[in-house]
Amino acid sequence: MESPVFSERIQGDMCGPIQPHYGPFRYFMVLIDASTRWSHVCLLSIRNVTFARLLAQIIRLRAQFPDNPIKTIRLDNAGEFQSQAFKDYCMSTRITIEHFVPHVHTQNGLAKSLIKRIQLIARPLIMRTKLPTSVWGHAVLHAASIICYRLTSYHEHSPVQLVIGQQPNISHLKIFGCAVYVPIPLPNRTKMGPQQKLGIYVEFNLSCIIRYLEPLTGDLFNVRFADCHFDEAIFPPLGRDKKPIQK
Repeated sequence: MESPVFSERIQGDMCGPIQPHYGPFRYFMVLIDASTRWSHVCLLSIRNVTFARLLAQIIRLRAQFPDNPIKTIRLDNAGEFQSQAFKDYCMSTRITIEHFVPHVHTQNGLAKSLIKRIQLIARPLIMRTKLPTSVWGHAVLHAASIICYRLTSYHEHSPVQLVIGQQPNISHLKIFGCAVYVPIPLPNRTKMGPQQKLGIYVEFNLSCIIRYLEPLTGDLFNVRFADCHFDEAIFPPLGRDKKPIQK
């Protein structure tokens, strides 16, 4: 399979502030490749960290895909994208920065469209669960992942497949907010007691790592996908008074 030229032209934009806050986060930033429609989404606490997160992702892309250098980045005219340090970095790496005309959203249509798609998917993800809207950050990241694995109207393959060059493994994709039974850590496990505890599935980091919320505290944890058992018909709430289900 011959993939389109990847990462030559990137568009970026921000969404927020979003209420209620998700922990410290109030915004999310999107980057989308104009050729493959591959995208990257990250959560931001304040607008001032946008430059650092954008720069980190550019450096990561350059390291992962050295044969596909970024040539152009199109951004809006917000102050966080006007940093002199960012301009100096792009100049040193021969990346052209384009800023579109204010209030003419069609010039950054891919990024704007991606934000809308993420919102359209994230809302029902939350609504079908028993989770509060304050978990929007998890829903946004989950929606962004789903988009990358779905076919687009521009190509016969998904953005992920166009980038990695092969059919991706989607066995780790589970219903957002469903019950997941995860191993109880060895120090807290007894021979005759429960071996697993209940969690709320909200994200996957890699195909082998998932993230879940502890129902009583809302704390976020990582665990190996292979160690988990999912029940996609159950959607546990946060902050329950009764003891979490164990087995």
